[in-house]
Amino acid sequence: MVLERLQVRSLGIIENVEVNFGPGFSALTGETGAGKSLLVESLELIAGGRASAELIRSGDEKLVVEAWFDRPASECLEAEFDDLGVPTADEIVIRREVTAAGRSRCWVNDTAVTVGGLQRVASHLLAIHGQHEHYGLAEGDTQRRLVDTFGDLGAEASGVHGLWQRWIEASGEVRRLETARERRRDRMDTILFQEGEIDALAPTIGEDDTLRGRRLQLRHIARLQALTSDVVDGLGDREGAVVEELGRAERSVAQIAECGVDVEELLRLVTEARVISEEALREVRVLGGDLREDPAELDGIESRLHLLETMMLKYGGTLEEVLDHRERLRAERAELLKVEDRLESARKNAAAALEAYDKAAACLQSEREETSRAMAVEISRVLERMDMAGTLLNFHWTARSEEESPLKRDGLPVAFGADGVEEVELLLAANQGEDLRPMARIASGGELSRLHLAIRTVLRQRGPSQGLTLLFDEVDSGLGGVTAAALAALLAELAFHDQVLVVTHLAQVAGRADAQFKVKKTVTKGRTTTTVTAVEGEARNREVARMVAGEAVTDATRSHAAELLSPTRLSRKPK
Repeated sequence: MVLERLQVRSLGIIENVEVNFGPGFSALTGETGAGKSLLVESLELIAGGRASAELIRSGDEKLVVEAWFDRPASECLEAEFDDLGVPTADEIVIRREVTAAGRSRCWVNDTAVTVGGLQRVASHLLAIHGQHEHYGLAEGDTQRRLVDTFGDLGAEASGVHGLWQRWIEASGEVRRLETARERRRDRMDTILFQEGEIDALAPTIGEDDTLRGRRLQLRHIARLQALTSDVVDGLGDREGAVVEELGRAERSVAQIAECGVDVEELLRLVTEARVISEEALREVRVLGGDLREDPAELDGIESRLHLLETMMLKYGGTLEEVLDHRERLRAERAELLKVEDRLESARKNAAAALEAYDKAAACLQSEREETSRAMAVEISRVLERMDMAGTLLNFHWTARSEEESPLKRDGLPVAFGADGVEEVELLLAANQGEDLRPMARIASGGELSRLHLAIRTVLRQRGPSQGLTLLFDEVDSGLGGVTAAALAALLAELAFHDQVLVVTHLAQVAGRADAQFKVKKTVTKGRTTTTVTAVEGEARNREVARMVAGEAVTDATRSHAAELLSPTRLSRKPK
C-alpha cells in the first residue's frame, strides 16, 4: 500500500500544504526549524496520535490533516472496516480535525470513528519510527509480534489464541453454572418449602367440595333431625302412615284379583310403591340415626378448609391447580439437581482447555525464546552497518504473577492471555561495557529509528513485507560518512518492498531516495509559513549540494551531489 497524498492545513506554521508521494523511497529535507517535524506530527495524527489545540496555527479555528492511501489487499484491514462500519472503496481516506476547544474528530472514508478505531485502521497502513514512537518497539505486544513474524510463528500463535478462546468459553460456562448453583440454593430452599407444605397437607381433588357439604350438614343438624323425624312419621311411625296405607291398599287390590278382575299391573304398581316406601323409611331412619351434633368434627372441618383455601390462594385457584404446582416444583427440583452434574462436567472441560493451552503456550514460548535470540543476533549485525557496533540486544521474557490465576508456573499463579504467558521486554546496551536496560528508557530517538530500520530489514529478509508506509525520523542522527551511506543503502533496500519516508539531514540519504521533497520556511506579510516542494533535476542537485556544504555551494559540491544522486538514476534490483 502507498500513501499517495497528504494534505495539512493550519498545523503549527503550516497554512496549507499538499504533498503527493509515490512508491519507493522519499526523502524529506530542509533546514532545521523549517517544519519537517510538523509533517511527522501530521502523520502521527493520521495514525491516531495524541491531539492538542496547541498544534493549531495562530488565529485559526481548527487544524485538518487528510491522507489518501491506495487500498491494500488485506483481510485484516477488511475485518477492521466491517467491525467499524467503514465502507470499502478504491482508496482509503483518513481525515483528522482538531478544534481550538481541543476537540478531536476522526473519519475513515467519510465515516466517523473513534481515535481507537483510527489507530486500528492506521496500524495496517502506517508505521512511524522515531522519537515520538506510537506504534513501536517500546510496547511488549509489538515486540512479541515482531518475534513471531521473524520466526514464522503465526500458526503457533493462532493456535494458542484459539486454545485461550476455548478456555475463556469453558471457564465462562463454569462461572455461569456456579452462579446458577448459588441461585439454585436459594431456589431449592423455596421449592423444598413449598413442596413440603403441599405434601404435608396432602390435598385431594374435590376434597374441599366434600368438606363444605359436610360443614353445611353440621351447621344445620337440629333442623335436619326435625325434618327426618317428620319424614319417618309420615312414612311409617304414626297411624295412617304411607307404608301402612300402601300395605292395606296392596291387600285390597289382591282381593279384587281374587274376584276375577285383571289387576295384575295395578297390583305390581301398588306393591312396588310399598316396597319403595319401606326402603325410603329405612334410609331416612339411618339418616336420622347419623344426625348427631359434633362440634369437634365441625371445628376440624373448618380448620381443614381454612388450610386448603389458604393453599389455593398461594398456589392456584383450585386444588387441582395446587397439585399441578407441586408437580412443576418436583420437575424443577429434578432439573436443578442436574446443575451439579453439569458444573462438574464444565469444570473438567475448563481444566482440559487450560491444560491444552498451557502445553501449547509453553511450546510457543520455547520457540519464541529461541527465535528472539537468533533475531537479536541478526539485528545486531544490521546495526553494525549503522555505527552501532557492539550494541547488545536481548529479548527478556518473564511471566507476570497474578493472584488466583488458575495457571501455575513453578507452583506460582501467573497471568496469561491470548498471546501466551510470558511478557517480553527488549533490553539494550548501546555501548560496550554497559548493562542491558529497557530499550524504551535509554535509546535516543535516532537509535530507536535505526533499531526499527534494522528490525524491518531482518524481517524483510525473512519473508514478504506487510506493505506498510514506513516513516523514519532521526534515523540518521549523529551519522556521517561510510555509516550514512550504509544507512542509505538499507533504506533503499527496504523501499523495494515498503513505501519509505525519511526525514533526513544527510545528503547521502537524500541522494539514494527515489524522490525528494524540500521543506522550507518563508515569511509573507509578517506570517511564517512552511511549504513543501518536490525537487527534481537541477533543483534537486542544488538541494543535495546545500545539504553537503550549506550555503557555500561550489562546483565541487555540485559534482559531489551529482555523484550522490547517481544511484537513484540506475535501474536497481532488490537484494
